[in-house]
Amino acid sequence: MTTSTQETHPTASRPPLPPRGPAGLYARLHRGTPGDVDFYGRACTGQGSILELGCGHGRLLRTLGSATTHLVGVDLDPGLLDLARRACDKIRPRPASVELLQADMCTLELGRTFDRVLIPYCGLYCLADEASVIAALGRAREHLAPDGELLFDAYYADPVHEELLMEEAPIDDPPEEVANLRWQAQDYEVHESSRWWPSEQVVEVTYEHRPVGGGEPVLAGVRHRYLLALDLPRLLGAAGLRLLALDGGFHGEPLDEESEMLVARAALA
Repeated sequence: MTTSTQETHPTASRPPLPPRGPAGLYARLHRGTPGDVDFYGRACTGQGSILELGCGHGRLLRTLGSATTHLVGVDLDPGLLDLARRACDKIRPRPASVELLQADMCTLELGRTFDRVLIPYCGLYCLADEASVIAALGRAREHLAPDGELLFDAYYADPVHEELLMEEAPIDDPPEEVANLRWQAQDYEVHESSRWWPSEQVVEVTYEHRPVGGGEPVLAGVRHRYLLALDLPRLLGAAGLRLLALDGGFHGEPLDEESEMLVARAALA
């Protein structure tokens, strides 16, 4: 389960998730989707200004700079932003400017526009409801230059959503080992379990970081309200944007039932 960095809290109708956990441990586990760095790098080559919404620990932002690029990263989590500052301090050559801000992508007002606005790695799925998605897309539009582009990616949920709707909710995916990582001189086995509410387009994921050699596990939770590809043109239109392309991968693959992800490009309507 991919994640992003601007989560909302579960509603009272669902049991509470564990908190996200330490920023450093989160950053170790959530390393992006294979191919996303190259994709956004190609899309941003030659662009003078880039805004990333939900920049997290700077994983993507630190790869986009050039000596003439102005970079702005926005996230709600102060711990992840601290990691992003350390990452961006190492960018070589140094960009024209780097600015990291703790702010909400749904209410952001910077008073300037950008050649590229990015919401990578399921960032839109971390918003609580459709109104929040439209608000975030509207903020992206207000920060988009006249000939600029909005780009975002996420996992493609439509096929599994249709299957899950036939089941009795909630639907549980049992724990499975998904990663091994090292953090603060300790090795961990990471096990992931999921609970789905397809009628609400919600999935909640719990990560159990089990210390190798014994000890108390570290629990972390993520909640997504996933979007359906068939709804994207309407949501973008409500925010004053138009869909330019909707692909099933970072190299323009067609979006079909075999796709595992979606990649979208949009511009001013």
